[in-house]
Amino acid sequence: MDEEISATRRIWLAGPARSKNGVHRQRSGVSATQKREFHSKKVLGNLETGGVRGKYAIIEEASKLYPIVMLCKLLGVWRSAYYRYLERKNRNLDGEVAQQIQSIYHQRERTYGYRRITAELKRQYDRTVNHKKVQRIMQELGIRSIIRAKRPYFNAYPVMKSDGRVAPNLLNRDFTAAEPNEKWVTDVTQYRVGEQRLYLSAIKDLCGNDSRLSHQSS
Repeated sequence: MDEEISATRRIWLAGPARSKNGVHRQRSGVSATQKREFHSKKVLGNLETGGVRGKYAIIEEASKLYPIVMLCKLLGVWRSAYYRYLERKNRNLDGEVAQQIQSIYHQRERTYGYRRITAELKRQYDRTVNHKKVQRIMQELGIRSIIRAKRPYFNAYPVMKSDGRVAPNLLNRDFTAAEPNEKWVTDVTQYRVGEQRLYLSAIKDLCGNDSRLSHQSS
């Protein structure tokens, strides 16, 4: 008895589906792939293709959801022709990016590398480009950043000494004085105020460390 009830239950489950009003409807035997193809035909068939280039544009947009092979078949275009279209399109974009890279390169006096040019493309043209692509285009154009050489260190002391601009070492690091006005020392301090430079020279008496006078010039 239990086996008959189980068999009857399987037959009922596999039978025709029931709608809300009790009318039987046939179960769909269409696979998921067929449903997707039918939906694609319905969607793509309502679009205005605008010629072959329009079909390529539709395939490029719809390829995010559907396979390219199926889209080319539905729209009646060769897959190789669609890939050639993408190649030409990317080549045209690379030409536009190359012009912008050259403009930034000369604008920055040839001191920018591919990383800084990538940032300038985003800032000036609102164009997001991978830094490796910018590097490749710069290599194809034969341009690279010019690295400024560091200035060699120049010790001016021997020249100043030979010209007599170095005073003799009279104190010899003895900064004590027994009487006032015996030893005076001074130093020059530079201040930058806006675009102007000011120099302050304070004179100090080593006897009691009193400041005698000061002088300011620009």
